[in-house]
Amino acid sequence: MRLFFIKRVSILFLLCAALFLLGNNLFSLSDPDEVFYSLTAHEMAAKNEWLTPLIFGQPQFEKPPLTYWLLATAFKTWGESPFTARLFPAIFAILGVLAVYLMGLIGFKDERKAFLSALVLASGVFFAGMGKTVFTDMIFTVFILLAMTMFLGGYMDRRRQELGIIGFYVFCALATLTKSPLGFLIPQMAVILFLLYQRQINFLKNWAVPAGILLYLILALPWYIYVYHQYGQAFIQEFFYNDHWRRLMEAEHRANDHWFFYPMTMVAGIFPWSLFLVAASVDLFKRLKSSVTVMDYLTLSWVVAVLLVFQMAHSKLASYILPLFPALALMTGNFLGNGLLQIQQRRKMQNLLCASFAILAVMGIAVMFGQKLAKHYFSSNMPMYFLSGSLIALSGIGVTLAFKERFQVALYVLALSLCPILLTVFLVRSDLEAYVSSHEASEYIPPRSWGVTTVLTSKPNARGIRYFTGQEIAVIDNSQFFSPHPVPILDTDDKIMNIFEHQRVTYAVVRKSVYQSLMNEFSTRFHISLLKNVGYDYVLRITPLPVPALSSPK
Repeated sequence: MRLFFIKRVSILFLLCAALFLLGNNLFSLSDPDEVFYSLTAHEMAAKNEWLTPLIFGQPQFEKPPLTYWLLATAFKTWGESPFTARLFPAIFAILGVLAVYLMGLIGFKDERKAFLSALVLASGVFFAGMGKTVFTDMIFTVFILLAMTMFLGGYMDRRRQELGIIGFYVFCALATLTKSPLGFLIPQMAVILFLLYQRQINFLKNWAVPAGILLYLILALPWYIYVYHQYGQAFIQEFFYNDHWRRLMEAEHRANDHWFFYPMTMVAGIFPWSLFLVAASVDLFKRLKSSVTVMDYLTLSWVVAVLLVFQMAHSKLASYILPLFPALALMTGNFLGNGLLQIQQRRKMQNLLCASFAILAVMGIAVMFGQKLAKHYFSSNMPMYFLSGSLIALSGIGVTLAFKERFQVALYVLALSLCPILLTVFLVRSDLEAYVSSHEASEYIPPRSWGVTTVLTSKPNARGIRYFTGQEIAVIDNSQFFSPHPVPILDTDDKIMNIFEHQRVTYAVVRKSVYQSLMNEFSTRFHISLLKNVGYDYVLRITPLPVPALSSPK
């Protein structure tokens, strides 16, 4: 059994290392979020400032410092690169998959279900994607997952109850230092809901609960007290009002502000296991009054707690609900394990596998017939043909295995469907990067030593241009950032003109609409040269037109 455990953990670790670490240096950091976190960590490391997050040389309080500490440590230890920026999110993604495996062993007491749950999490497109990008959400999610794992360990083995409770609050504190006090609220709500379902709320009548809360406060509160003491109302205004209360009441991304956004994110984000998640959810609700297990109650409470917190907020982003994906993976892994073991479930398992592989085949055919659209973005069609052929081939293999009732092997084939997608992204990286990163555009901006002082940008490029060039920037836009940044906003022609007149030469990285507006308003007084069109960005060099010489009187 021990040898089998080591084998499974080794397989998961190698799979995760391949999914989350390989290729992380191929893409430049993307706008606007990866460069936001990396820029803050860069400025903190450069000034050796570890308590106050900085951006554009000024304090910013959008997130607590733990993620920045990790990034800055990586930068100081191994140097700055896309790989080092993405290193800790990838490490935490690997820890998350292994934690789900451990949680499955504790809760299911079934090694196969635990392994399948971890496999679902690792190969789900959303979790895998977040494991390769610089966000706080992956680190926040894994701390919540570790807190729930500690709680489950203490709940299932009462000899370790105190240890489980103390560990729960320690990881809640780390989550709170990563994103917000939601790191306490979400797991605490999930645990209370679970204990209410189980009618065992007395579990919390243990000396370890007040001790754990005290330890939580000792670990989590000092940073909040420090920044409040240093910055007072500025911290309260940005962190608690703008980044929490305002996001609750106002939609930053209005297209996402619909009740169905998060349910759709859950189903699409766990692809290629989407149909199995839907089936697992239906199966769970059918069993609510009959054969519900401890893990059923816990995963359901976990999902409900996350949705209760984020569903009512008007500002919705897919990354906000990443903390419930480990619970979805456990639900799905439980369903898959039952399907492999129970004879009456085998027909359902076969149908779901065939339907899932049919979706892959349809995707492959859609990619094949979408080559005309791809030509606009990609210099070669070969990567698209590779992706199409790979998906169709995997579909054929999977359906064959399903009809032969070799379900476990078919599940492994389904898990591999993410691999050709990731490989295709790497193959088209040189074409794709121009649309997601300011790195290439920034290479056309000369260094400050050449006399360049302030670079003009559109809002989506602001953080990236600052990060890649180190130059002062000003943003051409009619509105402020949702989270205010200490950069000039040029919202009138007079403000733009003032920059042009006070610089011998001005460089700009702007979107097409801004480029056209500059040409319409200023081309009679300034020479506006288009240096390069990079993806959505237009790199401009702007200089004054020569003043016509006055003709001498005859």
